[in-house]
Amino acid sequence: MPFPVINIEDLDLPPFQILEDDYNSKEYIRYMCFFTGVDFGLVSLQNETFPIKPKQSFALRLNLMEVKKQLIENRFGFFSGIALGYQQIGFQDNFKFINTGSETHMHTDTIDYLKNQLRTFSISVPIMFEINSKNTFKKNAHVAFGVQESYRYAISTYQMHKTSEATIIRKNSEEIYVNRFNMEACIRVGFQNLTFFASRSLTPLFCTNKFQTEIYPMVIGLSIIPTNTKPADSENFDF
Repeated sequence: MPFPVINIEDLDLPPFQILEDDYNSKEYIRYMCFFTGVDFGLVSLQNETFPIKPKQSFALRLNLMEVKKQLIENRFGFFSGIALGYQQIGFQDNFKFINTGSETHMHTDTIDYLKNQLRTFSISVPIMFEINSKNTFKKNAHVAFGVQESYRYAISTYQMHKTSEATIIRKNSEEIYVNRFNMEACIRVGFQNLTFFASRSLTPLFCTNKFQTEIYPMVIGLSIIPTNTKPADSENFDF
């Protein structure tokens, strides 16, 4: 028995509608903020008095969360968040930081250190203004700039050298007047979820009048594990 022929135009059906991405939804905005993830960068000091070992000087930051406020769609907005950071500075020279009671002094050491490092752990909050070239994630170039306030909750020195008998490691968390609070000027530039960043401390590494010279660390790096990935395109139809 042949099937009856049905003319679709005779059926009372609503018109086809393509489900479009809601670029202003909370879910989509999450893809248009390029902060959360893992940042890795190399540390440098804008000071020739303390040469450093580049391979031992780096910063790692885990950007845990972000909050974005749109101004004009996804093109302009502000964002903030919370991040945990680790910074390590490896010095070339052989010396110790000594607390004299009111200041930090450098004491030249005769030991040839394999590692002579200053290590800090911090928690930070950025306040950044973001600009996107498009309202959508696809082929979007983005730039953000602002400041990041950090609190160093753990500070220590790490020294390692070898003798003919053993490897000697010294860890010291004695107060050496490293600034607990640090303000950085930051910029983040990228394409889709590829993001490069740079930051420069606006406050000296050591407390003012507590050390013989002012040191301002600078970090340049890449977001090695971004959490935002390209949103799935809408492929369904609403009948």
